[in-house]
Amino acid sequence: MKFKQIIIAILALFTAVGCTENFDELEKDPVALSANPAGQLTFTQLCMSGDGFYQWRANLIYSGGFVQHYAGAWNVTEFGSKFKKDDGYATALWRNGYSNELKNVVDILEKTKDDPKAVNMNAVAKIMRVMVAQRITDIYGDIPYSEAGLGFSKGIVTPKYDKQEDIYTSFFKDLDDAYNDLNASGGPIKGDLFYGGEIIQWKKLANTLRLRLGMRISEVKPAEAEKQVKAALQNGVFENNRDNCVMKHLDATFNDDPASIDFRGNGLAYALVGNENGDHFSTLVIDFLKNNGDPRLTMYATPKTTSGLAWGVPPQPGESLYEGVKPGLFQWEVPMGASSTSGIQAYFKQKTTPFLHVSYSETQLLLAEAAFRGWVSGSAADYYRKGVEAGIKQLEIYGAPAASQTSINAYLDAKPLVVGTEKEQIGTQLWITYIFNSIEAYSNWRRTGFPHLIPITNPDSETNGVTPTRLYYPNDEMQKNEANYLEALSRMGGKNDWLNKVWWDAN
Repeated sequence: MKFKQIIIAILALFTAVGCTENFDELEKDPVALSANPAGQLTFTQLCMSGDGFYQWRANLIYSGGFVQHYAGAWNVTEFGSKFKKDDGYATALWRNGYSNELKNVVDILEKTKDDPKAVNMNAVAKIMRVMVAQRITDIYGDIPYSEAGLGFSKGIVTPKYDKQEDIYTSFFKDLDDAYNDLNASGGPIKGDLFYGGEIIQWKKLANTLRLRLGMRISEVKPAEAEKQVKAALQNGVFENNRDNCVMKHLDATFNDDPASIDFRGNGLAYALVGNENGDHFSTLVIDFLKNNGDPRLTMYATPKTTSGLAWGVPPQPGESLYEGVKPGLFQWEVPMGASSTSGIQAYFKQKTTPFLHVSYSETQLLLAEAAFRGWVSGSAADYYRKGVEAGIKQLEIYGAPAASQTSINAYLDAKPLVVGTEKEQIGTQLWITYIFNSIEAYSNWRRTGFPHLIPITNPDSETNGVTPTRLYYPNDEMQKNEANYLEALSRMGGKNDWLNKVWWDAN
């Protein structure tokens, strides 16, 4: 029954967006999607940002709280700011990332690997497997990868946990192979919601992911990082905001059931709306934008409505209209009340809000760091300027009013890349451009240490204010996959602890 519902959801999606592909074949297999790579690709892409279960828990509460994108809501403060453990929150990405995403893309790979008419579909599945698994390994560390998702096709139900270093080696090979395999005679890419089957865009995405992952290992394996970054740039990365990897969502009913199949709406938007009016940016975000005259301040945040909730006093002349919530505080603990702080603009909280997976802004900022390191030609300052400008303009995809080019130029002229602070500036701008993709921001913060976060001094913090450096494995792995689970833990001192570091985190 569940698979039939999935098919119906997929068909409804394509009907709504006006896709002309024939999905009659999907309906012929209501028992399993394994015979329908197009349907599986669609479903996986929908899940990656439409899964409200882990978008709420892994992206908003933990990652968004850890890197201080958000503050004030009860769960963000209690768990994401005070660093308290909740097994359901910590394991949400693991559980749904494997069951709804990785298993599907692995199945596409198995079904298309020997089909000369499905070369492009196979290549796209390789890229998708990297996208899905990258988030999981960067959050948890060593994970099942080489044997993951092979329970149906090969009967492997207790997959080994690969070392993260080995997983990254596989990532680079898969992305290079996919880039080289994609070709005009390699067959259609059906069911693709990211790029509508455009081969050149998938090639750019493969290279841009290669750039991201090359920079991710910059602190632990710099020679290999330089090699991968150079190869990515030579092959061709994103060139403008039109290349961005964006998921355009539909006005679909949300369901907070981890087994739900209706992932057509934006899962993070669902979380922001459902967070009991806890849709507030932190003081770190608001103050950075405000103090630097960043045009994104009004694009991201709403002005506060009062000077104080208790008295309903409107903001006074000369008073700042934009205030965040200090990490570690609940919204009702803010001096003068929650309405004396800024909210998040409504266009970020719609079911139809797009989700930005990989961006041109990120690309240019990573190249700025690579140029600063001497790994690629070109000016770090020029890459930086282009990255910040693209980060401002990319907000238009959400429905934000466009910032004038005059205001953008004034900001860029006033805040150029400064010698001696390059890594901090670049890292901080990446943190800003990753807002709404806090999982990625959390990974880049662990790599670089930027921005400098506001110290957490709450006495009830379970880590004494130390930001966790990973999320911990589900405890039921001990029952499901004991030998491989224990072997993975042995590489981390024998503890399933969230203060252990993943392999690339040498900061």
